[in-house]
Amino acid sequence: MTGPAHSTKPVYFVADAHLGAEATAIEEAKERDLLEFLTHLAGRASLLYLVGDVFDFWFEYPRVRPTAHSAVLGTLSELVGSGTAVRFLGGNHDYWAGSRFEEMTGATVHRTPISDTHFGKRVFVAHGDGLPPGDLRYKVLRTIIRSRPAIAGFRLIPPATGASIARWASSLSEITEERIRAATPAMKGFLESKLAEGYDVAVVGHIHRQMVWKSGGGTAVVVGDWMKHRSVVELTEDRLRLLSWAEGSLREESPDPTA
Repeated sequence: MTGPAHSTKPVYFVADAHLGAEATAIEEAKERDLLEFLTHLAGRASLLYLVGDVFDFWFEYPRVRPTAHSAVLGTLSELVGSGTAVRFLGGNHDYWAGSRFEEMTGATVHRTPISDTHFGKRVFVAHGDGLPPGDLRYKVLRTIIRSRPAIAGFRLIPPATGASIARWASSLSEITEERIRAATPAMKGFLESKLAEGYDVAVVGHIHRQMVWKSGGGTAVVVGDWMKHRSVVELTEDRLRLLSWAEGSLREESPDPTA
């Protein structure tokens, strides 16, 4: 796979918006900012990676058309129509996005990590859950809930009931500073292992922390989150920047000093 041919426009990365997870007022502000950002990218970006958990829950039923987040889906469709490619990587909350999401947005859905080339650089992109060593219990659960029998069984549950179950499950995995700190060392080790394989840039989301650092001649990146920090990563021909969306524009962030 290769990126948009010969484009000199930037590539952007956004992760972990968890749309639908919070109280109404918070959701409205989070979605409004995301819509503004997506609109801003039209004509400015060659490619947008949505690096998982954009939705706090997404599951596709064969005969039910999703109605939630219609403004975001419509704006993604407009962005694709403007000439910006969109690649959606399923996270641990929205892994089940598929053909219906592609049909509604024009985006391309990926359920496994992406290996691509941008500006002559080999780039690895993944959501990040279940990839670092350890956490065997989660990896077993992850395999089960992504299996065909589990997906078929979940489709027998009415959509409203399934969404309630998903909200309950999400509440059990609330992101806390303690969990972020605990997950960081393993994720750093994983990213450095990808750079050691020969990638120039390795990108993940998942741990809700924005970081960038050099390792072995490559660059490791944790995107950060849209949920709290409106984090954005921008890759161009000559640099990689940590950004955030604030008051209708992108502003540059300083690298995390603990990375």
